[in-house]
Amino acid sequence: MTLLPMDVTRPVIAVTFPGSAPAYPDAYREDVLRLADLAAAAVEAAGATALLLDSSAEDPDGPTQSLVDVAAVDGALILGGGDVDPALYGSEGHPSIGDTDRAADDLEIAVVRGALALGRPVFGICRGMQLINVALGGTLVEDLGPDSPHKDHSPADAMVRHAVAVVPGTRLASMLGADGAAVMSGHHQAVRSPGEGLVVSARADDGVIEAIELPADGEEDGWLVAVQWHPEHEGTAPGQFAALMKPFVDACAARRSVRAAVDA
Repeated sequence: MTLLPMDVTRPVIAVTFPGSAPAYPDAYREDVLRLADLAAAAVEAAGATALLLDSSAEDPDGPTQSLVDVAAVDGALILGGGDVDPALYGSEGHPSIGDTDRAADDLEIAVVRGALALGRPVFGICRGMQLINVALGGTLVEDLGPDSPHKDHSPADAMVRHAVAVVPGTRLASMLGADGAAVMSGHHQAVRSPGEGLVVSARADDGVIEAIELPADGEEDGWLVAVQWHPEHEGTAPGQFAALMKPFVDACAARRSVRAAVDA
């Protein structure tokens, strides 16, 4: 279990990512680690303390060194990585599925469910959005096909920029505005059926679901927003990630204040 410093005054956010997944090629692992560092920096810049947790790392004294007590943190940010194990949403799999790490999936699903059960805000990015959806009983499109505009199909396999349309009246609209945004993405899977309580808050031009959330009018169900793209990527428009992180960190800070009042 990861221990937290006792003198932390800012909200503490668990930032999880499967950085040590055995199936990852070295170049892909480097990308995952780089994006995790960028995400943690954005969390810190928004006024929180980022607790980076490698959900794939093994611990000789237990199942994983990154098992975190969600009761001790104020929120959870689930980052990108390889595909979610299709068995978790009742699928037999697809030839394109790869880089899975079931141990990381199970750990992060437990973090998502535990955080929501305790009223902790949750944010997801790319695989994190897919993992959150599966954790809440949703399903995934296993492969968007060879002509999908959501990733670069050249040997470079780089991310691409495309537009998303944001649903008015959603939490996401309050963050980014209802006019939509240009985003950086690189994924071959997507949400098919949203999980329990989740609503769609953005779509791409081809109809692919680009964001999900718990509705703002259902505060008793918790605070959750997840996006399919990578706002932490260097190619993202300036200010976009900060616009997403500040409301999330503010929600985590509010939750921390409630906890402090109860403990006083």
